[in-house]
Amino acid sequence: MSIKGKPTSGTTPLLRNAATAPMVYFDNAPVFGTFSGNIEIELAARILMPKPDGTVTADMGCTAHLRCSPHAATILIEALQKALSMHKQGLEEPGSPLQ
Repeated sequence: MSIKGKPTSGTTPLLRNAATAPMVYFDNAPVFGTFSGNIEIELAARILMPKPDGTVTADMGCTAHLRCSPHAATILIEALQKALSMHKQGLEEPGSPLQ
């Protein structure tokens, strides 16, 4: 974990309202662009929709509208790359529950 991009060792990041912040899950980022110098990304997830005849159809629904500065986008990319590296290491460890 890090605070302001600096790694911390043994301390918990101080984030206000962390317990009440919404969790955003997504399967895809199908739409993206820029506007007024900001980055715009729409996040989507697969949803199941019941139909009147009792069957179910799968569809995609928007889960969040992500907006940030280019600097914040770079920080997000770096955090995602580090998380993917951690995930890969977990997959490579013998006996890992991620296997």
